[in-house]
Amino acid sequence: MPDHTADDTAELTVAGLPAHAQLLLALATLRLSTDEVAAVRALARRPDLDWGAFLEASARHKMLPLVGRLVDRHRLDRKTPDGGAFPYPWVFTTAYLGNRTRNLALADEFGRVFDELNAAGIRFAVRKGFSLGEAEYHDPALRRIADLDVLIDRADAPAAHEVLVRLGYAQGTVADDGERIEPFSRQTQVFWRVNLSNQLPYRKPAGRPDVLDFNVDLCHDIFQQRSGISATAADLLDRAVPAVLCGTLAAVPAPDDRLLDLCSHLHKEATSLHFIEDSQDLQLSKFLDLSLVAARRGPDDWAQFVKRVQELGAETIAYYALHFTAILFPASIPADVLDVLRPADLSYLDSYGAMDGQTATWRQPFLARLFDVHRHTGAAASNVPRT
Repeated sequence: MPDHTADDTAELTVAGLPAHAQLLLALATLRLSTDEVAAVRALARRPDLDWGAFLEASARHKMLPLVGRLVDRHRLDRKTPDGGAFPYPWVFTTAYLGNRTRNLALADEFGRVFDELNAAGIRFAVRKGFSLGEAEYHDPALRRIADLDVLIDRADAPAAHEVLVRLGYAQGTVADDGERIEPFSRQTQVFWRVNLSNQLPYRKPAGRPDVLDFNVDLCHDIFQQRSGISATAADLLDRAVPAVLCGTLAAVPAPDDRLLDLCSHLHKEATSLHFIEDSQDLQLSKFLDLSLVAARRGPDDWAQFVKRVQELGAETIAYYALHFTAILFPASIPADVLDVLRPADLSYLDSYGAMDGQTATWRQPFLARLFDVHRHTGAAASNVPRT
């Protein structure tokens, strides 16, 4: 397979993707118009549609709950004269309903964390997760939430540690029996402290079939240490705005910081060897998150965002995330914003591993690798250095 450069990302269009990938992209929205429902049904009628591949892609991209609601709301399981009904609709609707139960359990637990942090006088702001669920998705079942990400001033980390330990949390990994937390190795602790902007994760066994553990991630900067860019929690908390999340008082980053945080998070996971090797580097749900937040911004909001990005020197990270989001959701990212932020050299768009000290280049264009389950192994990514 020949190497591709950044300019090759347009070589493969959505129409050139497999039918199951086209169908999942068509369902990557909170609501469907009449015409969009017809287009979805037309895709579902295609004889080359692999429903097994569609189910796998929906799960891998964390889209199953959203697909389940759309199947239910638009009766996509009902046959029409032309056919095109979704088989086994209970798989999708059960994922939707099960995710509601799971997220409500997380909200109950994390609401207690918020109350205890407030009682201790610790400033915090909630990243991603529940802030997106409340402000963009408007449905506790639509977005699968893995953990609680909160911005905490580094100076408040010892006090936050005391709060979490009192609530039963410990820094470590879940043991094989799922009933206890095992401490991180000394090597992991040193690596984390030297390279990352987060505390080691705090975990507590949940004792539920749908929640292995409750996971709290304390973050001190939305950029990684090796990026050479910094937006500290202390600065971000000064700009944060109050919010009610998980049924209690909390805060979220200011709108500009919130969008930039999503850009930084997407860029970090898309280019990190750790996430590539776990096949979690590219997930449609992350691009949908960013597009939903971006779509709410007006011209003045975008001008303010660009100014913020330029002040921090974060143009390459912001452009990376917005560029690829625009490929999938073109209506959400203004072309003039991309023009202003576009770096002179775009070759970095197909690079990864730089933060790991092992820079390499993808051999596939973006759309191809987004839906290639084997992109991290074999010929498709034979230049992926292993860690």
